[in-house]
Amino acid sequence: MKKLLIFALVAGFLAGCYYDNEETLYPSLDKGCDTTGVTFSKSIQPILQTNCYGCHSIKDYASMGGNLNLEDYTTLKRAVDDGHFYLAIIHDPAHIPMPKDGAKLDTCSITKIKIWIDHGALNN
Repeated sequence: MKKLLIFALVAGFLAGCYYDNEETLYPSLDKGCDTTGVTFSKSIQPILQTNCYGCHSIKDYASMGGNLNLEDYTTLKRAVDDGHFYLAIIHDPAHIPMPKDGAKLDTCSITKIKIWIDHGALNN
């Protein structure tokens, strides 16, 4: 009986032990986000192409993109400078969230855009 009790305790102890890893515990952490050397052409334009140009391209902005052509740098810069662009992508409640009817951009993309804006939103 004593051996059975010890066996049950050891089995229970071993069953309760497992190795957690950070990826399992914190899946939202993005360790692959490289924010060094953020530029418009290398970092921001690909984000816009993937997430924004479907509605805000030269072809579709008038009918689908609220007359905001994000392929045109001057128009984009104006939206950045007045604050509407960033507030829309962070889903600020006072602005129409972008992408419209879609999920908020991933944290890495938003971080890159914020860095680009904070450094003057240059066309580089």
